[in-house]
Amino acid sequence: MTKKQVHVALGLVCCKKLQTTQILVTRRPDNTVLGGFWEFPGGKIEAGESPDLAVVRELKEEVGLQVKPTHALSVVEHVYDHAHVHLHPWLCRRVSGDVENLQVSEHKWVNVDAVSQINFPEANGPILSQLQAYDFTNW
Repeated sequence: MTKKQVHVALGLVCCKKLQTTQILVTRRPDNTVLGGFWEFPGGKIEAGESPDLAVVRELKEEVGLQVKPTHALSVVEHVYDHAHVHLHPWLCRRVSGDVENLQVSEHKWVNVDAVSQINFPEANGPILSQLQAYDFTNW
């Protein structure tokens, strides 16, 4: 049986704090698929919507931030028991707003060099590797 194809736009919201680059992570509500895991905020891409526009919409809906997608990372495909997911990660800058837990259980800012220590769903592994390799010198 063919698994449901799900395309998800993820916003990797980064900011400089002192000499480090931090990234926003959110925790999935317990009553959802993969509940309790930490993730990068985002959500399903709607029909006819581009991944960068989906990131802008989803971050406003989930955490109340207006963001500007600046750099697309490589798309990641992963097959779970429930679906075949295609993750479209975008590095983003915050334009306005303060983080609110609108559709997430909680949030925190994590140093980019420590983000791989967070409990993410396994599909996020390649995104974490891309983050570790990204040069944030001019961020």
